[in-house]
Amino acid sequence: MEFINNDEKYKYELGNVNMELFLKYEKELKESLIDNERRFWHSISVAITAVTLADIYNVDKDSCLVAGLLHDYSKSLKYDELLKACDEYGVILSEEDKLSDGCIHGFLAAKICKVKYNISDEVYDAIYYHTCGRPNMTALEKIIYMADFIEPLRRFRDNIAEIRRLTYTDIDLAIVKATAMSLEFLKRREKYIHSLTIKTHDYYKNLVDK
Repeated sequence: MEFINNDEKYKYELGNVNMELFLKYEKELKESLIDNERRFWHSISVAITAVTLADIYNVDKDSCLVAGLLHDYSKSLKYDELLKACDEYGVILSEEDKLSDGCIHGFLAAKICKVKYNISDEVYDAIYYHTCGRPNMTALEKIIYMADFIEPLRRFRDNIAEIRRLTYTDIDLAIVKATAMSLEFLKRREKYIHSLTIKTHDYYKNLVDK
């Protein structure tokens, strides 16, 4: 499979991917992101990146595939639509959650996919925390968190080559670098910073320093 973006071509090997599962959720993803082609290809890229990382960190590939494909299931919804859907699906948001609008789509996507597809609790958590992170993440959660950050179609103003390299060699240190970059980005844009992101950075920095 090839992705073309800004005259650059990326090739992914699908030999290790459960194609039946891939095609099933690819179809579902197209329907949920029908008006957001860029986000659709991002989700495909996250899933395949996650499957690659599964080999390195000895994590179930199918779980990585499903969580990667579905992590942005609710991303196309606007803020008011997200709040309405959270109410409909019984997703309880704290006042802090409501201030951190970038995290809500993950909370909602996890619940919708649990209801619609009966995803495992492990996949649920990986989708739920893929934006904010949390201290002491499972290996699957760390893979989805970092695959979302480093997948090759994603573009940053800052150079993340080191973070991409670290993700494949020392994922805890990669999380430290990624969360630090995210915190700086949110500060520059004067966006609300969810306490989970701060706690994630501090937890993994302390872990790496030790």
